[in-house]
Amino acid sequence: MAKDDKTVFEIFIEGVGIYAKHFPTFFKYMSFPIWGQFFGVILSLALPLWFAFNVGANLGDSNLAYILTLLLCVPGLIIFTKALWEYLVAYVSVNSMTENTVKSGRIYDINAHKKVATMSKRVGEFVVLWLLFGIFSLIGILPPMWVFAIIIFVFIVLIFQVFTFEKTLTPWECFIRSKDLVKTNFWGTVGLMLLVGGLTYFLLPKIAEMFLDFIRFTILLNMWFDPLISTNLPLDQWNTALSALNVSYMITSLEITKTIVSTLISTLVIFYTLPLRSICWTLWYKQLCIKEIKAKKSKSKSKKAKSDV
Repeated sequence: MAKDDKTVFEIFIEGVGIYAKHFPTFFKYMSFPIWGQFFGVILSLALPLWFAFNVGANLGDSNLAYILTLLLCVPGLIIFTKALWEYLVAYVSVNSMTENTVKSGRIYDINAHKKVATMSKRVGEFVVLWLLFGIFSLIGILPPMWVFAIIIFVFIVLIFQVFTFEKTLTPWECFIRSKDLVKTNFWGTVGLMLLVGGLTYFLLPKIAEMFLDFIRFTILLNMWFDPLISTNLPLDQWNTALSALNVSYMITSLEITKTIVSTLISTLVIFYTLPLRSICWTLWYKQLCIKEIKAKKSKSKSKKAKSDV
């Protein structure tokens, strides 16, 4: 990490190596944040629906049935919220882990790294940082803003690294600092983004899907989802509406099932590769900081030499 002359590809390969070497630890660390979100959503939907159809419909008091149905959403929402918070904290805790891993070659005291975001002095700033990032993201999903949002995202891609390592900055200053660092090597940042994004958002999900297809696991998932889709979605009405609009396309339960299974697999892979993205961006942040320091020293020496003349 002390070197400042690594290419983007070398940074990428180093990040992949760190992630692969410590994959079991990262896999274990990310499991509750990921599966807790899935389980929380399913529980918050399944319990109220089961109650509504099996118990609530038979209660004489509709107000009581409504209140009990809402209360049954609470356990799932608590689990989901806790898991989501842990997932957001992972954005900065993995940054801290990466720094120590590069220095020592191992990962230890994971809970200590979480304090980067959870300590009382910084938790409020961490929440504000995510709120600001969420606002940028919501604006960015509007079609007229896509090109502008992509450019902005390149400049703010290091905000969580800045938050982790430059603890005196405010959330808004983290955005400014990220922009200033990226400006020193914009195209290198774009190159690393393409490498990391291509691997974790496209290549690895496709490889995982192909592997699960090969061992026939996706067939089992399709067999489980298909009856649920065919019995709970009004496919006949949808197809009738499409026919009335002179659309020859027919929606099938199997097609919807395959889409759900493919999306589920891709989402899990993307979630589990969060540490890989954090590692690569931490390595890149450190390199840009070292280059910045050396550039300032060189400029200072140049000014001093001119003044001496």
